[in-house]
Amino acid sequence: MKTGRLFRHDRLILSNTVRATFVGWHDRVIAVLVLLAVLTAVHAWFVDRPWRTAAWVAVAVGTMIGIGAGRLVRAHLAFLAFDGLLAADALHPQTRRRYMTAWLGIGLALLVVMSLIARPSLLVVSVPTYLAGVLVAELTGGVRTPKRIVGTVRPGWTLRAWSHRPIAGLAAATALLLLLLPARTLGTNTLMAVVGIATVLIALTLTSVDDAIVRFMTVAGHGSAHIIVHYGKGIATFLAVSVPGCWIILGSVAAGIAAASCVAMLLLLTLRVLAYRLHTKRFADILVSILSGLLMLVAYSMPVALPVLALAILWQLQRRGRTKTWLLA
Repeated sequence: MKTGRLFRHDRLILSNTVRATFVGWHDRVIAVLVLLAVLTAVHAWFVDRPWRTAAWVAVAVGTMIGIGAGRLVRAHLAFLAFDGLLAADALHPQTRRRYMTAWLGIGLALLVVMSLIARPSLLVVSVPTYLAGVLVAELTGGVRTPKRIVGTVRPGWTLRAWSHRPIAGLAAATALLLLLLPARTLGTNTLMAVVGIATVLIALTLTSVDDAIVRFMTVAGHGSAHIIVHYGKGIATFLAVSVPGCWIILGSVAAGIAAASCVAMLLLLTLRVLAYRLHTKRFADILVSILSGLLMLVAYSMPVALPVLALAILWQLQRRGRTKTWLLA
């Protein structure tokens, strides 16, 4: 079957990537230990929280994973269709549908396993929100800015490009504050969960990064700071407007949660930019996932060490990425 050939192709790429990432046996042991530690920390966190708070977090996680999985599969199919060795298979409509369904089903299975580890009762919210996230990714995957907004159609002018502008951050902050108006009657724990989830979900729409553009800007002589500023205008405006707004509407606790969530999303954007300057998209995404998991584990177990570790990671990536500027290779 054509779908089987696509999967064999993906399995070969994945196995080669894993071997390149974890060269020695000690690297694999460390990766397994980190994974087990993260799963243990996740289980401990969810078990110790009230069900409503845990459910809100599961809603956020399920939605983000669904959107991420949907976009990742679409992007990989686009690569296979235009630059892959099996372009004919990837362009076949029925094969595309089966391929997408299979990979999204694998993502759902992994989410179910994670939910069972964290707290089995959360399956009732994590699975539907994952499916909703996949639907959102499908509906927004090909959206372009309407012609009446732009005036004239320009190549590459998409909703993703518009999301990096300050006006997008202002619009997102306004939407967040309107969404949080009814949350004033909630208890402190539930309020923290709602503010954090809503802020992260909206901020995610402002922090997309195009690896091809990052690579082009790098070889064209643009430094890391310039690229980060290019992509960070929207989230910076969102931070500047949403945090004071949350303080006025919901108090200092909500403002602190919103600020922490925005800073976390800005850190994720920075990690992706620095990683894309160094590696291909697939390897960079794996690297960012590992580093993000490490930072979350440290934030949970030893918050005092988090700023030091984050700065060390950013410095190391920036130091290595500096050699790539103007390097046409």
